[in-house]
Amino acid sequence: MKVLLVQSHLGRMKFSPPLFPIGLCYIATALTKHDVRILDLNMWELSTAYEKLKEEIVNFSPNIVGISIRDIDTTNRSDIFYNFKTVKPTAQLIKKINPNIKLLVGGSGFSIFAQNIMERIPEFNFGIHLEGEESIPELLDHIDFPETVKGIFIRNNDSTYFTGFRALPDFNNLPIPKRNESLINIKPYIGAMDNNIGIQSKRGCILNCAYCSYPFLSGKQLRLRSPEIVVDEIEYLISLGVKRFTFVDNIFNVPVSHSKEICEEIIKRGLDVEWSAWFEIKHTTEELMLLAKKAGCKHFGFSPDGATNKTLSFLKKGITEKDIEENLRMVRRIDGIKAGYNFFLMLPGMNLRDLIKTLILYFKLPILLFGKGGGALLGWIRIEPHTKIHEFAVKEGILSQDTDLLPEDEKELIKLFYTNPKYRYIDLFLLFLVKLMENIVKPFAKFVIKGFPRSKGNSI
Repeated sequence: MKVLLVQSHLGRMKFSPPLFPIGLCYIATALTKHDVRILDLNMWELSTAYEKLKEEIVNFSPNIVGISIRDIDTTNRSDIFYNFKTVKPTAQLIKKINPNIKLLVGGSGFSIFAQNIMERIPEFNFGIHLEGEESIPELLDHIDFPETVKGIFIRNNDSTYFTGFRALPDFNNLPIPKRNESLINIKPYIGAMDNNIGIQSKRGCILNCAYCSYPFLSGKQLRLRSPEIVVDEIEYLISLGVKRFTFVDNIFNVPVSHSKEICEEIIKRGLDVEWSAWFEIKHTTEELMLLAKKAGCKHFGFSPDGATNKTLSFLKKGITEKDIEENLRMVRRIDGIKAGYNFFLMLPGMNLRDLIKTLILYFKLPILLFGKGGGALLGWIRIEPHTKIHEFAVKEGILSQDTDLLPEDEKELIKLFYTNPKYRYIDLFLLFLVKLMENIVKPFAKFVIKGFPRSKGNSI
């Protein structure tokens, strides 16, 4: 069969080029029996993207079209945008062009809200729950008897039903995802950004962060890819002209031994690459950071999320204020790297002292990390299903058990960020402050600093 895999449009071109659709490459690689193409609608403005989609369907004549939903929204209260609003028009357009096309939907955004999305968008014939490298090929082999395939939603006239959970794939046994031109042209994604082309060294998350849906999406057990295969994939990317990439693992350095082996393998093969990753503070040592730097890591991302012992405890981060302080000292000692930190405001149980300490750290970090391209981002928790923060919000009466976490529009989306009613006016001031810092102060500061001469080894 002919299969067209489509990355759904985010509704705006915030980044150009967009994030490379690595998930669709995994699916395409698994569909060995079929003629497959990938179309990333985010390469164009929305109206042009729809024209490109029409052209592709007319010229390619696919039997199957699969839409991947990565982002439901920005999860950013200071930059509210509802990405999901483009999905239904996209599905309707495909069915209008050819009503006989079997339309599939999947991706992390879909899996979080699977039943809800199937009910809202009747154009979808099938929904792929969680990882699809095994379920999609099996579905296409049994397209006339889909009820025999586990892990999918099936539309039956006006209703849908789920065939049941299936075990997640053995990640180490999945082939390296192809990025060749017969599937998708990777060249437009290369060079403009250092974190839009991803590589994955593991799936699953053993951490227990109160706000996070990753354990639901990828499982609570780690599924590691052998370091040799990971670096084989890096060499494959180099052969395509890619020299900068990011590890899209939830956390790169858990377990530490696995991350070290990957770094050592990169060094052993003498690969000249630059990359970034998210690191957990608790398992980040100076030895590991120096090893990662030697292997090409230029940007270390940290997400302590809380700045005080009380908030860190609620978030179940497994670290303390002292751990953050020691991590900062390590980062400052190492030349030639960049680092950034994420924190949340208005956390459950947060009092004025916690807020003030968080804000002080937020303003101190750009000074402490001057010359390392670093600093902090402040945000609010977007309440999602399958998380402890959702349970807490219901318990506290901030949301009801029936509150739909898949909103209709931006107006409803605004209500789905955790805020403390006790500090309503402080919260509004903080929202204004964050918007001011991110949209005006920081861009202006970067512009000014770029004009100053810098010492060798430092970069902004």
